[in-house]
Parts: sequence; C-alpha cells; structure tokens
Amino acid sequence: MNRKSHLALPFFGTPLIRLLAVTTAAAALATPAQAATITFEGGAGAAYIDGEVYSESGFNFGFASPFADGAGTLVGVNIDGSDPSWCANMACPTGPSGAYYGALNDSTVSIWSDSANPFRLQGFDASFIGHTSALGGYLDTVGLILVRGLTAAGEVLEEDFWLDGPGSDGFSFANFSATTMFDNAFTELLMIGFACGNDGFCRAYQSNTAQFALDNVILVSDDAAEVPEPATGLIFGIGLLGLLARARRRTA
Repeated sequence: MNRKSHLALPFFGTPLIRLLAVTTAAAALATPAQAATITFEGGAGAAYIDGEVYSESGFNFGFASPFADGAGTLVGVNIDGSDPSWCANMACPTGPSGAYYGALNDSTVSIWSDSANPFRLQGFDASFIGHTSALGGYLDTVGLILVRGLTAAGEVLEEDFWLDGPGSDGFSFANFSATTMFDNAFTELLMIGFACGNDGFCRAYQSNTAQFALDNVILVSDDAAEVPEPATGLIFGIGLLGLLARARRRTA
C-alpha cells in the first residue's frame, strides 16, 4: 500500500510543557515487571478537557489540546463501544463492545508511569475516528499516529503508525506491535494524531479532524532506574525544541 507523506508542525503546545515537566532520562534498567493492559474500562463514559488525566494500573494518560487557547476545551471521551449514540455524528470504529479512548479535535495523549521508572510499550490497538459518519469521502490511508518518546538512555525516538480508511462496515481497530521502537524503555511517550489529505500530506494540529481511538495499550514498567540531576532534563528539553522545529516528510 502506498503511504502518504506527512508534515510535522514546529510547535508542541501544552504537551511540550508537560513533557518537559515530567520526563527525566534514566541510566540503569532492571528486570521488567508484569505487563499491564490499559483498557479504559474504568473511565467508561467520562469526557476530558485539556489538561485532565486518566490513570489505570500504575500508568497515567494525559490529554491535551495543542493550541495556546485550548484551556477548557473538550479533548477526548472514553467511548462506550456498545452504544452507537456516542458517535452519532462521527465515524468511530465498529466492533468493540467495551470502552476505548477517543482523542478528539487534534488533541494528544501523553503516557507516563506512577513510579517515574522507565517503561516499555509492547503494543496497542488503534483506529482513525472520522469527523463525519459518511464513509464515502475517506482515503485508503486516512491518517496516522506519531508516537514520540524519551528513552531511559536520553534519546528521542519516534515512529509512525498508519491508520487505514473505512471498509464497508466502517472503521476498525488495528493492532500495532513488534516494531523496533517497542524494544526501548521510555520515561514518557506522546501520541499525536495526523489526518491525511488529497495532496499527499498528513497534518496535525490544523483541522480538528486528526482524531483517533486507542485501546488495549500494553505497558511494562521497569522496576528501578537511576534518575539524573534536574539539569539533564532541562538540557534535553532545549534540544527537543530544535528537533520539533524541523519539518518531517515520509514517502514509502
């Protein structure tokens, strides 16, 4: 399948502030603990505004608008998959009977551990959420989720996870796992939705149509890690600003 190129914007907004505030690099890793699968069942039916957090099984999910004036705006909902009324005016994934998180209005999702120890992402289920229930106008590759993370070794890694358009029954969840990114331990992850256009580019933070559904996030926390001095995180943050200022382009 031909994949669309995408363009990253030169700012992070509120998620960058959160990333700099809570992430620190770590130097030593221990044997991983038992994996936790985040299902969002505990928050079924909840709506979230910019800056709110959902917690489950020792991990936190922060939901944010990327816009400077986004305070107080709706950024996501824990959708009940068994109730079609949740998505009456959108095209949500079909099939799930339980809860899942819907990131709406170009919002982002950040993930970190209660313990502040590094953790590993082993996989997740995701789908695009269309801004209209009419299925005829969507592309074959309708969007992507950019996952960006700070590793325990102080590196910034990112990977694109492409989202297919709807089938005859609508959008459906796809499982993402077993990529090289999942071999690393992170202190925080950030998920950014992109919506693809007919011009061959996929964009974030521009149209309020970069929406995605997230479920069954498998995370493994490392037991211990050595936390560096606060200045280390500040130096990393300055470097991250430069990285984010670059435009990205991908063609496959």
